[in-house]
Amino acid sequence: MMRCPECHTPYEANAAACSNCGLLLLNLAPHRRSEDLSTKKRRAADQMTPCKFCGSEIPLKAIRCRQCSEIVNDEFYRERAQRLRSRIIYAAWVAYVFGLGALLLSSAVGKVSIAAGLLLSILYYAIPVEPPSSKRSPRARLTLWQRIKQQVKLERVSIPIPNFPKRKIVFIGTPLIAAIIGYSANAVLLQQPVNDVLKQNAAFNGMDVSAHYQYYVVPGVVVYDLRSIGARQTPIDVHTAFLEFAKKLRDKRYTRVELSYRGTTKFSIDGASFHKIGEEYTKRNFDYVLYTVPRLFHREGSPAAPPASSDRDALLQFHRQWYGNDQLTRSVANGL
Repeated sequence: MMRCPECHTPYEANAAACSNCGLLLLNLAPHRRSEDLSTKKRRAADQMTPCKFCGSEIPLKAIRCRQCSEIVNDEFYRERAQRLRSRIIYAAWVAYVFGLGALLLSSAVGKVSIAAGLLLSILYYAIPVEPPSSKRSPRARLTLWQRIKQQVKLERVSIPIPNFPKRKIVFIGTPLIAAIIGYSANAVLLQQPVNDVLKQNAAFNGMDVSAHYQYYVVPGVVVYDLRSIGARQTPIDVHTAFLEFAKKLRDKRYTRVELSYRGTTKFSIDGASFHKIGEEYTKRNFDYVLYTVPRLFHREGSPAAPPASSDRDALLQFHRQWYGNDQLTRSVANGL
């Protein structure tokens, strides 16, 4: 027996109002959404339909018949494959974009990320888009071209974008995309050749060089920035590394190439002369690349030094003015 909250008169559990004071009594059980969902599921599970293959009664939303084990719901497999392919291609694009950005900081991480994106792309095309054919109603055999056409069809991928006004998306997204493309171009077209040069010869171990376009956005001007030198490096090692870099880029055309040390520009040379350096080094014209090249560079930001008396002195003076006067390169400076 329950009591009225106003006058405390006992009333039955199904009473709508108090018989003493007339207070309306809302004796409804708390409504739970989970109970509604479970009820709907039970009702859907109770609905039966005949199997189109063997005629036995099966649940309306069954995927396979429990009697003949044939697939009775093809759309389930198609929708599941579409969801899975969409997630995989989305993850592949994320891996590609992250890999291009990571190349600027660590080439190893960038390459691993891009390789992961490539593997995900291969997995995307390996997922079947159609359910397996039934034994009782086999599908028509498709030609190779039709199969390729089925697999190559890309699924639509919904990428969550913040609900910004269109102008903000343009102003924020356009520079961001341009920065990613620009930094990726620097990493692939300039920094990667430098890394290959430094890895191919043990004499370059400990040398760190950054190659990029001027301000990272001016494609006509290349900056060859010598960041650090190992204790065992000699001037001829530094010179040879630059010649190898010129050799790798001899097929490219630039307006100007700058030589820097730790971010400070020391020398510059026009693009035609840089191209010729790469060509002459390929021909193994060592007299030209050792003794003529230092005289081709124009010194930046400092008064011109008096001309050297000999070609060897000109080469030594060139390296001394480039990096030899720094305290960090004192060991190399002693070799000059």
